Amino acid sequence: MSQQNRFQDNSSGVITDTKYNKYWLPKDSWGDLGQWRNFNEAKSYTQLMNQVYAGGFSDWRLPTLEEAKSLYDQALGQRDWDDEAVFIDALFVTKCANFMWTSETNDKQEVGRINLRNGEVEFIDPNTQEHQSARLVRDIPTDRQLEANHDEQ
Repeated sequence: MSQQNRFQDNSSGVITDTKYNKYWLPKDSWGDLGQWRNFNEAKSYTQLMNQVYAGGFSDWRLPTLEEAKSLYDQALGQRDWDDEAVFIDALFVTKCANFMWTSETNDKQEVGRINLRNGEVEFIDPNTQEHQSARLVRDIPTDRQLEANHDEQ
């Protein structure tokens, strides 16, 4: 599958990642609110997006490190809040934050983030706010998961 076909816009206003079977919100919290987010504020933003059923879903979450790293691709191009190049698909809304929180912590209780300008991953203090945003993801249920959910009802 070519990278060009990997990300697809869909009718519910979310981006489908056909390679990893995920949905992504097209805007990060910076693009949505115009405010930087520390880690706890990123988690609160996640709750808010679930309460308003963004894209018709209520199970959005912060990505794992691997999911966040999967967005970075030097063959792709987009512009961030400071008009610098970030390497994510053009379907994502422009003027995003360059740093993206993940859901993962280390033994020092630091939280993982990825820099979409260079792909570097690091763990930082969760209270760091400047240039940090939440970009939310959810899994696309497989047919087997859909059947199991139907059987439970």
